[in-house]
Amino acid sequence: MVTSSPVHTEEHACSWYAATANRQTNYPALKGKVKADVCIVGGGFSGVGTALALAEKGYRVVVLEARKIAWGATGRSGGQLIRGLGESPERYQLLIGREGVEAINRMGFESVERVRSIISRYRIQCDLQMGYLDAALKQRHMTSLAGELDLLKQQGYPHRLRLLQSSELSKVIGSSRYIGGLVDEGSGHLHPMNLCLGEVDAAEKLGVLFY
Repeated sequence: MVTSSPVHTEEHACSWYAATANRQTNYPALKGKVKADVCIVGGGFSGVGTALALAEKGYRVVVLEARKIAWGATGRSGGQLIRGLGESPERYQLLIGREGVEAINRMGFESVERVRSIISRYRIQCDLQMGYLDAALKQRHMTSLAGELDLLKQQGYPHRLRLLQSSELSKVIGSSRYIGGLVDEGSGHLHPMNLCLGEVDAAEKLGVLFY
């Protein structure tokens, strides 16, 4: 009979992020009663980020996590810190109006700036590197990227953008496979688990309790 190890355990999934985490968290289980203004269930980006934001405003917060901090998608994500939502909100203009589309676009820009401000304010060591590339394999991809560039400029995107042709792009990524691409200096990459752990450290200093 062949048996295999369980896909999920109480420990972090085996990954480069887990292997290079700044520290390990082994919080005790909650026993008895603890009084708080807000109790948050889940120790990923949403839970920890909310706890930190509430603690900054003076609330007493408790976070309950079933396994470990950043155990789920937070600690296993690609680590991309990229503007926007992954797709254009313009397709929903009939439902939310132009003001709604513009609000979502602003949120997409502001979310990156909020993460950067938290990293800077609390001096979180999470290997943040700014600079992001959307590469084009076909001419229609270049046409789409050119349109995106124009749209971002119209929206007042505050970071440097460059639409590069193949000869210029090869100097950026060392490959001649692509016909061009859009470089965005306002997006980047980081170590997601260490970012979350850094937010936990900051939250604990403000009185947040983790169990």
